[in-house]
Amino acid sequence: MRSWQAPVEVKVVAALLVGLPVAWALLDLIPVLSAGSGLAIFRMPALALILGAVVTTGLALKLGSARIGGLVVVVVFALLHMFLLLAAALWWNKLFSGLSFAGYGYAFVLLNSMPLKRHILGAQA
Repeated sequence: MRSWQAPVEVKVVAALLVGLPVAWALLDLIPVLSAGSGLAIFRMPALALILGAVVTTGLALKLGSARIGGLVVVVVFALLHMFLLLAAALWWNKLFSGLSFAGYGYAFVLLNSMPLKRHILGAQA
């Protein structure tokens, strides 16, 4: 199987945009299994996963709009996790929201890095 030829920064952004929503959905399994919460709790992680997968696909296909779309997705979900961090009552929700906020912030920085711009734009960067 051929590996994906991309800079490490692109692979880290892709892993963050897909991995953080998956971890969020796994964390949301706790109230669903223990307290009998409804499945509506999975709406936001599912939306984050879908949007992250779209941006990751765009980065893999070297679409220029994927970087701008990724910046928008990262800012929106970073702000969401910041507000969840402030509103959470349980310490593990606060910890996860803080780590997710930091992860989305790091993805924002990597989306603005020169290796990612060179991956998408080529010699024009």
